[in-house]
Amino acid sequence: MERTPITSQPGTAPLPPGLKDLKYLDEITVHQHLEAGDMCFQRPCRYSVYGTGDDSILYAQEVSECYARQCLGAMRAFVLKISNRDGQDLIRLRRPLRCPCGICWWWCCCVQDLTIESPPGDEIGTIVEERICCPVYKIIDDFDSVVYRVGFSCCLCKLCSDVVIPIYDGSGELRVAEIKKSSAGDCRDFCGSVNDYTISYLQPLTVKDKVVLLGASFLIDFNFFEKQQRSCC
Repeated sequence: MERTPITSQPGTAPLPPGLKDLKYLDEITVHQHLEAGDMCFQRPCRYSVYGTGDDSILYAQEVSECYARQCLGAMRAFVLKISNRDGQDLIRLRRPLRCPCGICWWWCCCVQDLTIESPPGDEIGTIVEERICCPVYKIIDDFDSVVYRVGFSCCLCKLCSDVVIPIYDGSGELRVAEIKKSSAGDCRDFCGSVNDYTISYLQPLTVKDKVVLLGASFLIDFNFFEKQQRSCC
């Protein structure tokens, strides 16, 4: 079945040329920079995105309020700025204040969502949680059409084991990518000292597709793997 590609609306800005490294990559790894102090005081999240080598191709920096990081944990609102090695601002992710699944009954009527902009200010996609029991998301393009779906087991074991999250096309039939979070093997992920995951692109995708799925992965990471509270060991 032919997949409907994500396309820009007429008149929208083209993707920044600084994203050209993504064109030839079938797999990228997202590494979160965590230090000992982060266990006691939640600082803005920082990530590096790697291709096939040891050199990072993208760098992500969270912008959020200090009180929100300390008091609201993973439910906080944030903006994630993603730049290349030259410091060029290429992608911007915006997520409003939302409660994680299972925290409360009142706020859970507010579904999770995150918008993806590239270049910053030009929206190219949105990932939105669907209102069903098990974690299921839809990714919509700038024509408001569902182009991807993300769904995984209701019983998601997040600690001390590998987790694979499949991504399907809009019909939910063709598996186009997957997000894999590998356990550290010694349960270091239990205390929040490890938070890395890999995105594998299983089908031929455009650079815009890859950017949208990369952006969507951060919402999934915040919802299911970002620690609500980091406590001193």
